[in-house]
Order: sequence, then structure tokens, then C-alpha cells
Amino acid sequence: MMKKFICFLAIIFIGSTLNPNIMANQEETNIQTEKIINVPYINQDEIVSGCEAVSATMLLQYYGYEITAKDFTDQFLIKKDWYITKNKNKIIYGPDPNSAYSGNPYKKSGENCGFGCYAPALTKSLNKALDKQTHEAIVTTGTSLNDILENYVNKDIPVIIWATMDMKRAKKGMSWTINYTDENSVYNKGDKFTWVSGEHCLVLVGYDEDNYRFNDPYKNHGLISYKKNIVEKRFTELGNQSVAILKK
Repeated sequence: MMKKFICFLAIIFIGSTLNPNIMANQEETNIQTEKIINVPYINQDEIVSGCEAVSATMLLQYYGYEITAKDFTDQFLIKKDWYITKNKNKIIYGPDPNSAYSGNPYKKSGENCGFGCYAPALTKSLNKALDKQTHEAIVTTGTSLNDILENYVNKDIPVIIWATMDMKRAKKGMSWTINYTDENSVYNKGDKFTWVSGEHCLVLVGYDEDNYRFNDPYKNHGLISYKKNIVEKRFTELGNQSVAILKK
């Protein structure tokens, strides 16, 4: 009788090990299908072309820093003007966006209007504002959105990503000759650079089965969802750029 009972238990164990449906159900119970991080929301109405600065400020406030988007823009955001020469050649000069924000973030159009900056420049600006003993901003560019969810968002770490306004298709924008670089530069002085029209920064705060969810400073969108496949396309078009703040 005891032998039959042991044999019966063995059959149950082997069956559960080999049955893929049983294993799949066990795995599914460990998979998160929805997540939201409660990050303070700020719109960019005052800083009309400053989505990078506004997104950075949302992260700073999330980590307890008493700072406004205007404070960050005026005191910490690394900015360099762009300009057009007055001679007949009309050459446009501006910074490498990996090194500095190009233009005036308070200005929407016209000469020296705000364009933006890329992940290394924003990270460098954030580290000027952070308490070096407790926090550090890092460039997470090159990390896939799936890995960003697993390594950061699921651990309550919101991430700034680069995409486009309203997730519209990226287009070629204005070109200029690089006249400012630093240790983060990808270009050399004298190189030609072309801006991505529609470039936008927003804070990835969560997801559900079909969407990524953002604090989007554009048009006072607030917490907004965009389809995963569209976000992934726009994220790729902007070079898979992202920035996170980590506690030390």
C-alpha cells in the first residue's frame, strides 16, 4: 500500500513538472501587468520649450527636492545660445546637444528659440542640482524600454525618456554648425548637426498591458498613456535616450 501511495505522489510531481500549462500559470503569477509611480506633475506652459528641464524637475520633486522648473532652468540647466551670422553666408552656430541645451527654453520661435538637449547634457545639469551624498543622475541611453521597466520602473524609479511630441513621427529639423562641446560631446567643433523636429522629453512612470504611461509636460497632458508599439518607434528614432536618478 505504501509503495502505491509513493508512486502516486511521484506521478503527480512528474506531471506538474512536465506540464507546460501548469508551469506557465506559476510564472504568470509573478509577472506585473500594471504599474504606476506617483510622480509630481508639472506642465511646461511657463517654460514653453523646456520639456527637458520640466521633466528633470518632476524627478527632483519626486526625490524630495524643493525646486521649481524655473529654478532648475535658470540655475542648473546648461544652456548655450545659437545664432545666425550677419554676413551674406548666414551660417547658423550652436552647441552639441549632448553638451548643452540649445537656445532659450522660454522662447518658442524666432532666433535663439529653444530646441533642447540630449541625455548627457541633462544628466550633467541634474547632477549640479542633486545632493552628491544621496543621489546621482545617470545616463541610461541604450537600455531597452523593457529593461527600463524591469530595472527601474518596477523598483519605483521613474525614468526620463526622449521621444516626440504627441508621439508623432520624427522629422529632420534645422541644422547648425557646432561651436560648443564638452566631455560628453559626440560632435567636434565645426561639424554639421541636424536637429530632430518634434523632439520631446517626458517621464516614464508606469505601464499596463498595452500602454506606457507618462507624466507628459506638453500641453498639460498630465498622466497619459501611449501605445507601446508607437512609443518604442519614437524612442528608437531619438536614439534610445534615457536618464534616471539613483539613490546612493
